[in-house]
Amino acid sequence: MPDLINKLSTYAALVGVIGAIGGGFYAWGEFNTRLSAVEDVTYETTDLSGINAEIKELNEKINDRVNTLGASQDEDYQELTSIHNKDYLELIDTQAADYNELQDTIRALAADIESLKADIAINGKAIEFNGIKIEEAIARSENPLAN
Repeated sequence: MPDLINKLSTYAALVGVIGAIGGGFYAWGEFNTRLSAVEDVTYETTDLSGINAEIKELNEKINDRVNTLGASQDEDYQELTSIHNKDYLELIDTQAADYNELQDTIRALAADIESLKADIAINGKAIEFNGIKIEEAIARSENPLAN
């Protein structure tokens, strides 16, 4: 009888090892199948050469109009463009400052939220602890031998 149990346990171990190896090969095959499916994906590309040509034409037209306007009203044009450039630069500077201030505020709020999360976790554990203490007190009060 002990020999039979020994042989059965040996065969069971052998079947288990073969099953584990087969499972590993199966998983490897599934992995390779998924990987080959991902590798075969093709992406559709869009030809933007026509749009780029149109943008170049529009830029040339704008530059021609600006140059003709500047040539006809030379002094007024120079003064006007310098004022507008100054205004745009000031506007960009103020927007950048506002953006930086907003980012700082968001970072401060994120830090506050993280500290509040920690406080909430601490309070949750304190509530759990108090609940356990209450259950112990109730159990102690119900047991007449504990007093």
